[in-house]
Amino acid sequence: MPPQLHLVEPSTAALVGLTSTAMSVLIVLTGRWHGKHTHDSSDGVQKFHTAPTPRIGGLAIFAALFVAWLLLPKGSGMLLGLMLIASLPAFVAGFIEDLTKRVGVRERLLATILSGVAAYYLTGYSLTRVDVPGFDVLLQWMPFTVAFTAFAVGGVANSVNIIDGFNGLAGGVLMICFGMLAAIAWQVGDTHLAKLCILFILCVAGFMFLNFPFGKIFMGDGGAYLMGFLLAWTAVMLPARNPEVSPWAAIVVCSYPLIETLFSMFRRIW
Repeated sequence: MPPQLHLVEPSTAALVGLTSTAMSVLIVLTGRWHGKHTHDSSDGVQKFHTAPTPRIGGLAIFAALFVAWLLLPKGSGMLLGLMLIASLPAFVAGFIEDLTKRVGVRERLLATILSGVAAYYLTGYSLTRVDVPGFDVLLQWMPFTVAFTAFAVGGVANSVNIIDGFNGLAGGVLMICFGMLAAIAWQVGDTHLAKLCILFILCVAGFMFLNFPFGKIFMGDGGAYLMGFLLAWTAVMLPARNPEVSPWAAIVVCSYPLIETLFSMFRRIW
């Protein structure tokens, strides 16, 4: 196989996917001991499930991401490690909400924005252009580009959490989005980013074995904010690392969660 196509070692791919699945199974089987804190009740007009269900699937996904970081070579592993460190505010805020149901929407939004700021300082990437005359001039000013990037990242992360309301919906959308970003990254020769996108797909796919279609476990706020942040930051890095890629390509890839969020806002105002 040509080096440019050999993105992920089969053994690495298998271990990452199996870790996500095994952790999901473990969470489901041990629900009698932690269910008091981790189960999502069926109360609420928006609920589809009929029995209490674990909502800490994000823990299984994070474990798989950690395994991926351990197995990756230096270049890709360093990039993933920085992304995981930056994701901690978003993941922790969401995970605490999964356990306590007491973390407000504003606090979670601020946590995802904080993750965006941390990612900028750790990786050095940001949105320095959106190909809009005049606005791109503002993006050359460092405080503005950091604030705009962090706000955009927070918006995408929260939009993924908003669409996470039906078995397989958020997970399926995430896999499609990461698949498109991987294809674009591979086309422009960014094998590091393409490799990470494939691993992100495997992390979600392992969880999906129990989530879709039977809903034995939910991603929860922790998982939605974690993967939403990783999706957003991958979309930021793709044009930042590869000037030949239009920033609008990344925006289009993430468009469904954003459109759904805008529609939800309009519907509530109406």
